[in-house]
Amino acid sequence: MHSKKGCSGSKLLFSHSSPKRNNVCLCGDFNAVRSVEERRSTRAQSSVGDVVPFNRFIEENSLVDLPLCGRNFTWYKGDSTSMSRLDRFLLSEEWCLVWPNCLQVAHLRGLSDHCPLFLSVNEDNWGPRPSRMLICWSDVPGYKQFVIDKWRELSIQGWGRFVLQEKLKRMKFALREWHRTHVSNLPGRIQAFKQRVDVLETKAEQLQLSDEELAFLRSSTVDIHSLSRLNTSISWQQSRLSWLKDGDANSKYFHAVLAARRRGNSINYLNVDGLIVEGVIQVREAVFNYFCLLKS
Repeated sequence: MHSKKGCSGSKLLFSHSSPKRNNVCLCGDFNAVRSVEERRSTRAQSSVGDVVPFNRFIEENSLVDLPLCGRNFTWYKGDSTSMSRLDRFLLSEEWCLVWPNCLQVAHLRGLSDHCPLFLSVNEDNWGPRPSRMLICWSDVPGYKQFVIDKWRELSIQGWGRFVLQEKLKRMKFALREWHRTHVSNLPGRIQAFKQRVDVLETKAEQLQLSDEELAFLRSSTVDIHSLSRLNTSISWQQSRLSWLKDGDANSKYFHAVLAARRRGNSINYLNVDGLIVEGVIQVREAVFNYFCLLKS
């Protein structure tokens, strides 16, 4: 996914609709700002009367305003005495659930007084992710015994720290494969059970179900409940909402919080001595040099 916008006074609406969700991306020059900091002028008092209605419009429509990367403003007066952030992408929550790594970047301004904006999915590879345990794993039958057996069968020679490091590393890959087998694609598996239950219930409206079909209907209901609980537990833990009860069924809300956390924790660029540093390698080097200076 890659979109570009750079025309003054224009508004574009991209949408991807399905029977269950509506993914909307609204972009353009809104000729309004969300805060006083988004407008700078040499005049003593700059007009900010559009702040309240514009924020109300975004909140009432449950739109997500992504952080702007590359610069702070998107519109510049010819003599650079006034500047504002008038251009932006506004995304629906459903859009952010499908593409959680969306990023909007302001590029170099040409002849226009507006900067071109790019919306893309940030898939930068920052290296291996840390190993995390999911609370719901303990609810899956056979999980504890799998961990015990796998740990015992790992035979590694060397000194203590090396052995522990290698065992943990190999357990990480083993648990990843176990997760794919037992806990992956939970929404799809839940939907498959629901469809089977619907077929049997439709049949029961006309005919008497056999004992095998009744037993399968009861077991499918139990499986739906068990898988739904696992899916909610995973979403709850990944969202890190400790103030909500474990088992809350509002998975969509959990995913929305998780997507917002990812956007907030992502480091897309750094300001180093007045210069904007972008890219994985450049940002890593800037962070490394900063802490080297602190250490020295």
